[in-house]
Amino acid sequence: MKKGFTLMELLAVLLVIAVVVSMAAPVFRAVRYEIKNSQAKNAAKKMAEAMHSYYQASRGYKVTGRFTPTTAAGLNLIKTAPSACNSPGATGIPASTSGGSVDVSQLFACGYLSYKDFMSLPYEFYANSTDSFPSDWGTKPATVVGNVYVLAGGVKADGSGDKYQKSKGIIFVDGRMVAQDTYQ
Repeated sequence: MKKGFTLMELLAVLLVIAVVVSMAAPVFRAVRYEIKNSQAKNAAKKMAEAMHSYYQASRGYKVTGRFTPTTAAGLNLIKTAPSACNSPGATGIPASTSGGSVDVSQLFACGYLSYKDFMSLPYEFYANSTDSFPSDWGTKPATVVGNVYVLAGGVKADGSGDKYQKSKGIIFVDGRMVAQDTYQ
């Protein structure tokens, strides 16, 4: 009586394993994208709410700026020290009629946002209180209408697929404070 497996049996098992892995890899990639996309939507919504809170607390100052948390400059921005907080609301003086503005780093420095919500997101965030759209993000999608508070355009995080390209899909928070995605 012979014990063990033949070479053909081992090759058949390896072939089956290879087929299963090749079928599962795209599913895992899609799931990973959806997780990052969901995290970016949540971060954009938190950022829009923080901008709204800062606007009210400062009596009219708007928040502007762009950052990518996965770059060195973006990481420094989201980890701005609390000592850098320069809240204009503390003086009790309202913003000028022309509307003052502060850098987005103030949201992190003054405690409106936590760096933990943005730390690993491979997206570029663009904060603006108007309906403007960054010119280097390609054509403005028709679905980005109204008072856009935050735009999050994906950067090509892992080199796979168009979904990570800024010009292919935009996450935004509209005037109703609803996080939306142009992929849907």
